[in-house]
Amino acid sequence: MKTILSFSSKSTKNSEPLRYVLIGGLCALADITLLYLFVNCLNIWYLSATTISFVIITFFGYFGQKHFTFRNTERNHKKQLTLFFTVAGTGLLINAGFMFIFVSLLGTWYIIANIFTKFIVLVWNFLANKKITFGSH
Repeated sequence: MKTILSFSSKSTKNSEPLRYVLIGGLCALADITLLYLFVNCLNIWYLSATTISFVIITFFGYFGQKHFTFRNTERNHKKQLTLFFTVAGTGLLINAGFMFIFVSLLGTWYIIANIFTKFIVLVWNFLANKKITFGSH
C-alpha cells in the first residue's frame, strides 16, 4: 500500500510541468487574445495593454495553478495570492523588458514578441511558483 501511495505521489509531482504548461497555455491564449483586442480595438499602447491583460489573466492563472497544477490545499489565499502576484509581477517586468526590446528596438510585431516572451518567462514562473508560492512553508 505504501508503494502505491508513493508511486501516486511521485506520478503527480512528475506531471506538474505538463499541467503547468496546460494551464499556462490556456492563460497565454487568453492573454494574447486580450492583448490583441486592447491594442487593435481599444487603441491602447502595447505595453499598457500587456500590463492590463496580464493582471486580468493572472487571477485566473492563480486558481488554475493552485488547484490543478500544484494541487495545493492551503486555504490562506491572501498569502498565496500575494506571493503569486509577486512572482508574476517579476515575470511581468521580464516580459515588459523583452516586449520593449523586441517591439521598440527590433521592430518585431507585438503579438510575435509576446509569444517569444511567454517562453522566456515560463521557466521563471514555474520554478518560482513551485518553490515560493505553492511549496511547503
